[in-house]
Amino acid sequence: MQADHLVGREAELDLATGILRQDGAGAVLLIADPGVGKTAMAAEIAARLSHEMVVMRVHGSPALSAVPYGVLAPYLLDLPVEQATSPVAILREFWAQFEKRRGGEGARLLLVVDDAHDLDEGSTQILAELVSAGWARLVATSRPRPGLPAALLQLWYDGLAERIELHPLERETAAQLAEMMLGGTVMASTVDVLHSVSEGNPLLLRCLLDDSKADGNLVRRNSVWFLTRALSGSGEGLAEVVRNKVLRTSDAEREAMYVVALSEPVPTAVLDALVGRDTVRSLMDSRLVVSTNGPGSALKMWHPMYGEALRQIVSPARSLQIRQRMVQHLGAEPATAEGLLRMVSWALDCGADVEDEQLLQAAFLAAKLLQNPLARAAADKVRSEALRPRARAVLAMVNYNDGDYRTAARLLEEQAGFLDVDPTGPLGAGLLWAAARAALGDSSADIVADARSAAALRAEGRSDDDPVLSQLHRHTDALELAALANDGQYRELGRGLETFAAGLEPGQPDFVMNRLFLLAMECELLTVEGQAVAALDKGREALVLLDEHHDDLLYFSDFIMVRYALAALEVGEWAAAEGALNRYAASSAMGLITFGGDIQALKGLSFLRQGRLEQASAQLTPAVEALRVKDPQRLRRLGNALAYYAAARSGNTELALRLAGEPEVPAAGGAYVEALAELFTLAGHEHLQRGTGLERLRTLPGSAPMHHLSGVLLQNLVLRAELGDQQAMDEIRETASDMAGTWAGGWLSLATAQADGAGDDLVNAGNLLAAGGMPGPAAVAFDKAALAFDAEGKRPEARQAAVLRDVSEASLGDSVARDPHTEVDRSVPLTRREQDIVALAVSGLTDRQIAEKLMVSVRTVEGHLYRSYAKLGIRRREDLGAAVRN
Repeated sequence: MQADHLVGREAELDLATGILRQDGAGAVLLIADPGVGKTAMAAEIAARLSHEMVVMRVHGSPALSAVPYGVLAPYLLDLPVEQATSPVAILREFWAQFEKRRGGEGARLLLVVDDAHDLDEGSTQILAELVSAGWARLVATSRPRPGLPAALLQLWYDGLAERIELHPLERETAAQLAEMMLGGTVMASTVDVLHSVSEGNPLLLRCLLDDSKADGNLVRRNSVWFLTRALSGSGEGLAEVVRNKVLRTSDAEREAMYVVALSEPVPTAVLDALVGRDTVRSLMDSRLVVSTNGPGSALKMWHPMYGEALRQIVSPARSLQIRQRMVQHLGAEPATAEGLLRMVSWALDCGADVEDEQLLQAAFLAAKLLQNPLARAAADKVRSEALRPRARAVLAMVNYNDGDYRTAARLLEEQAGFLDVDPTGPLGAGLLWAAARAALGDSSADIVADARSAAALRAEGRSDDDPVLSQLHRHTDALELAALANDGQYRELGRGLETFAAGLEPGQPDFVMNRLFLLAMECELLTVEGQAVAALDKGREALVLLDEHHDDLLYFSDFIMVRYALAALEVGEWAAAEGALNRYAASSAMGLITFGGDIQALKGLSFLRQGRLEQASAQLTPAVEALRVKDPQRLRRLGNALAYYAAARSGNTELALRLAGEPEVPAAGGAYVEALAELFTLAGHEHLQRGTGLERLRTLPGSAPMHHLSGVLLQNLVLRAELGDQQAMDEIRETASDMAGTWAGGWLSLATAQADGAGDDLVNAGNLLAAGGMPGPAAVAFDKAALAFDAEGKRPEARQAAVLRDVSEASLGDSVARDPHTEVDRSVPLTRREQDIVALAVSGLTDRQIAEKLMVSVRTVEGHLYRSYAKLGIRRREDLGAAVRN
């Protein structure tokens, strides 16, 4: 089995071994940054060729780079001292050592040279001459800077060598490596974090995996691995790698790295003055420090995790010494957000004083970037009574995102901080407080009553024309409107929003906050009412305003994002929904850890609406585990319901029963989210055991006002239609006719075409659904069209519709979209190829094994199996055995 450190390198390995086996001169030059895997690849090439070549290894070293022929010394032990400077004598002795190893069997010589960039000139010339003369094959590794020695580079210019550049791992390859190392499924958002933080560097990725697993950050629940907090640079694996790098540098270079790691980004001129330009150039040539992409010339560690590991190595006393040297060179106000956070973090680590304003600024920024330890440490140090309310709001945000809702609520209740009306303060604190209270299970009535009581106390002694009084009223009005939405009282919410909007004026100090709140609430209301396109417009307007005032707002990004994403999913704007969810990772990988479960739950809902059941399951099953640990958007019940439905519908009875048997999750996500959760739970019941959910789905709209609203009702009808309820298809025409958007429009087209039964209309519906990114429903439409054409005797049209169906199904994975009430056409037998493939599948072979046996592509095997399922009237691979026996 291929070693885990060579995952994704098979093509390069095949190319390299092919070059070295060919006749004539041959060399392979592997170029890559540290940790990307060039040494491991050279070792694997040597292992593959060791049975046909004699392998001799040479290791470049900075310590020997100035010693002529120093790296060849292990092969020159018998060379007389007086001949130690003779290239001819050295070449003769080196070849004599090879002949001893070859033992007269005629094997060729393979030279494996690691870190060729550190070779001395004489050794390089000897190696190049061996290759040029055709006496040896060569594999040499080198960093891009300072690069290959001139003699080896000449081999490439002369066409005697192939240069292979190894790049960082792609995301999918990183996922494969992580799953190989951990021996299980790794949550998609966790893969994104690991890939982002490691920047695709295999060495760093392995260190992060080992260290995170060792310190309990990377955990496994029900065979799913995921991260629970930010990745740390303090792990022993990473520290060992960094220590090895540090030990190979000079004292001056080591000092320079400490300075850069502690105070990055460091102006280049400052570092030149402190350690000398030659030292800085050497570090840059070695790719240990790199230039920043921002304004001005500054330097930082080549990788953030190296910087963090170095900071762990430096003692507090040494750190303070360096800080005292650097203070005079660095401005009091760092030019970048990164610089501010680094300077404040450094000061806190070594006990230096920081002004309250700068502490609060750093705490606020760190909280928004989800750098919770720094946010907590900086906010705790704020001493000014005037600034403490903002500091408490930051601490509340940190605790909320960590799942400590009780502490978050308590911090905001101190001196009624959630009613803070300072326009420069923690805007959104009231909504954060209400969210924390709701997550604790408190009723909306209690939350509103407590808000009104606190506002009344603050209002005591103020005159009616006091502007603070008006702000208090608007603040508590907003909390009451949020409570109406949370309880599903959307008619009352609509009236309340009209009144709230009428009281807003651009000149008010809290106008931006209230405008954002209004847009978010209108987005939710319009989504639930089935006006999803208008809802999405409100959401886009909110995002634009949010971006304009992002630096001054706390919590509003989270408050708006989930509503925007749900509106986009209601419209059928899948890319817009994914773009909104991906914003969580735009500024910090920690966003994928904190919000990973919520993100994957909503992506799962998106895939379900597209009919991509397999992809939905891949997102939802891990999301359930992550949502147990962190769920700031309170989507846990919805995530569980979606995962349960996906498992039941795909026939994964074991998983579905496990999910159904787990303790009931509290309903804390708001009325719309909880309504969706109820719908998918009932549909899952029906898939798992017929007769247990469908009737309840039919009666919900008449028994619960929330379920009569178009945005909820259409989801109900679609689930029923997918269960084979013909009445639901009829009702879709009535409900969706007043709705806009791709999702509603696609289902309206399918329902209308099915009622008419004409093949052409069904094909048009399928085309509309396919164009809207819904291949599952599209496959159903094309399948119905094929049957309709066949019944009319239109064989060419039936075949064309079947082809369109197969194209749609081919993008769905293993789960086939079929109308439950479509009759199986037993008159269409399996083709010879389909019979062969089905027989092999029944015998237990995987798709890949079948493809290899029959010498076809995996996609071809999948396509034949999909068509076989349809002809046999089954939905799952597990049912093939029984179907062919019948």
